[in-house]
Amino acid sequence: MHELDLEVINVLLFQQMIDAVEEERWDEAAMSLYKLYAIEEGERFADLHAECSAEVDAEAVIAA
Repeated sequence: MHELDLEVINVLLFQQMIDAVEEERWDEAAMSLYKLYAIEEGERFADLHAECSAEVDAEAVIAA
């Protein structure tokens, strides 16, 4: 996954966490925080990687 993609995902997860805290949805806030820390530690989530791979495949087809 590209570094820019990770930064965008980090921002989206952080915003999700803030929204969840404001609305007192603690399980969603905790999961967002967990994912932020996990991504920082280098963990890659299969659903995010699969979407990225599909985009790369689509770009390759368009370029060909």
